[in-house]
Amino acid sequence: MEGSKGSRIASLILRILTFILIFISLLINATNSKTLNKGAENETKFKFKDVYSYRYLISTTIIGAVLSLLQIALNIYNVVTKSHRTLLFDMFSDKLLSYLLLSGASAGLGAGIDLRVGLKELVGNLLNSFLDKGNASAAVLLLAFICAAVVSILSSLALIRKP
Repeated sequence: MEGSKGSRIASLILRILTFILIFISLLINATNSKTLNKGAENETKFKFKDVYSYRYLISTTIIGAVLSLLQIALNIYNVVTKSHRTLLFDMFSDKLLSYLLLSGASAGLGAGIDLRVGLKELVGNLLNSFLDKGNASAAVLLLAFICAAVVSILSSLALIRKP
């Protein structure tokens, strides 16, 4: 039973780390913008919402943050009460969260690569900082996926070891 408690505490720590990484990714992407021709009559401002893949990345981070907070609350409940009531929910929600985070990170990284190549002839390197922030947001979300994937494995093992 002691190994089970250690596994629950490790899961809690990884869930909190996952939430922190999701939140960092959300902040980076939500504040991502770039102004071209600043002060000129034809000033153009690019924001994350102008790129569909970055919008998807934001959507996955918001849904992931909510699901992650729910998991943290349930995990704290399980550690405090020494309950095993939510093991099945934990396993399925961990799988859902990890797939969601991976798809958001993939969309963000793919968009950054495609846009960098596609827009290079039109605007040169003017959008590099915008694309770099998008890639950074996606990379942090990829780290969150790794944490969520490890928790997913732990929750599957906890379900197998269920007393």
